[in-house]
Amino acid sequence: MTDSAKLDLLLARFALGLATPEESDRVIELLEGGELSSVLDRMPPAERAAWTLLEVHVGAIAHGRLGPEEGLALVIEVFRSPELVPSTRRPMGSSHDADRLVALQDAYDDARRRESQTGSIVLPTPQIDAQVVLAAREWMARNATGRA
Repeated sequence: MTDSAKLDLLLARFALGLATPEESDRVIELLEGGELSSVLDRMPPAERAAWTLLEVHVGAIAHGRLGPEEGLALVIEVFRSPELVPSTRRPMGSSHDADRLVALQDAYDDARRRESQTGSIVLPTPQIDAQVVLAAREWMARNATGRA
């Protein structure tokens, strides 16, 4: 990932209120270090930041750089961002063409619930994993701009 892409990712996380304390400190350092106008010019609005993060996370799932369940957790994190205004009329994810991916999180949640209720390990996750990877590849085919 180029330095420019890393900065875009950092600023997207910051714009959505998802930056770690270390990432926030880095943005503040950039702002205080004389790069104020450059950083502010690159700071994306929340919607654009969401698209940027989704492309990175969904792309990582689609290309095998992140496990499906781990990557999907990052996708869900984007939609739970304090800076994205949730619509009560639309399901989570539909604003960014990710409703199928978000729905697959429910499948993981159901599997985990069954595990805790029965006390045994239930392994439907390979099927769910395959569905997540397929959904990620389809999302990338429809929405990727080449950043991921």
